[in-house]
Amino acid sequence: MYLSGIEEKMLNGEYGEVIEKAMKVIVKVGETLGAERLVEISHAHVSGVSYFNIGDEGLELLEDLSNRGARVLVYTSANPYSFAGSALYKDSSLLEKQMRIVKSLIKMGVDPNSFTCTPYKLRKPGIGEHLAWAESSAVIYANSVLGARTNRESGLTALMAALVGRTYYADMHKIENRKACEEVVVLFDINSILIASLLGLYIGKVAQCIPYIRARYRAESELIFDLMVRNMLASISATSDLPMAVLEGVTPQHTYVIERSEIISVNLKELEDMDLKCYSDTMLIGCPHVTLDELKLLLMDRHLDLLKKQGIQRIIVTVPKYIEKRDNEVNALIQRMREKYSIEVQILPGGCAVVSNLRFLNFMTIATPHGKALHYLQNLAGVKPCTIHV
Repeated sequence: MYLSGIEEKMLNGEYGEVIEKAMKVIVKVGETLGAERLVEISHAHVSGVSYFNIGDEGLELLEDLSNRGARVLVYTSANPYSFAGSALYKDSSLLEKQMRIVKSLIKMGVDPNSFTCTPYKLRKPGIGEHLAWAESSAVIYANSVLGARTNRESGLTALMAALVGRTYYADMHKIENRKACEEVVVLFDINSILIASLLGLYIGKVAQCIPYIRARYRAESELIFDLMVRNMLASISATSDLPMAVLEGVTPQHTYVIERSEIISVNLKELEDMDLKCYSDTMLIGCPHVTLDELKLLLMDRHLDLLKKQGIQRIIVTVPKYIEKRDNEVNALIQRMREKYSIEVQILPGGCAVVSNLRFLNFMTIATPHGKALHYLQNLAGVKPCTIHV
């Protein structure tokens, strides 16, 4: 692999042991994937920040790196952490370990206002911008909607890339690899987050390579349209290893190339197996995270009337950490829900349900419109998911 003069010095330890080890990881992964060189990045996004995911070993690694002076060289955000870092959990030892993970990342220079699976809402990358992101739902959104370039990194490689400001120039970073090779034709209108999610779960299971998706969207606003697209893409990434999809009319023009003519037609009947019908009085919103403005739109009166009729008594909402700065709006929303609809709302900035052990909180079922949550809640969080329209 060709390395620049500065990169050679990094690899040879001239900038310290931490940089040397980080560079060795990036170079080794790149060589394995056939990369001929590295590329500078402008934004890294680190996953694997839940204690339930990385345990004591991961905590020790992060603390060791931060104590040895590891500091990121580029803007770096991090994924949400588990509910152990929130008021929902009463276990003080879990809380303490979860917050030690968070503090170690912040000490290394991770944006303390991030801790979100939607880093593009905090800092929006441009077309052609090279990233090193590790959250699969963020990766597929960045490649498919924003036209930025990132591979599906692991939490470790994203962190190592942040420390050296570079990643390997391979896969999604190269324009020749960003081509659709099969066509998906959707034979119905996408008119809700749930339908978009179920469609994404299906496409992720049947697509063999980057799909070119032809679909019609019926959305009452740009915010709702973005929520539909975001949830469809997150669902694709949950049921596949695809880092990208080409969305007709959405993905930047230069990626519109179909290498072969295979066509997959999808009608509503194909989604029936993805529709997990059951009952829950608790609903999850925010997988991927929603902004406060999006949440207000989802909790409009006509939506709440429907939720109340479906027996929803409690709503758990996960949002980016920076939402804490809008406490007055958050408290007003919670009060309105309680007084007008007798629905309890818990808004958890920086939290994530699917990387939490929800059995500790005595949940049996949780309703959600998010395909990503439908896929992961049972396997990772230990509860039964139910589909619900919102």
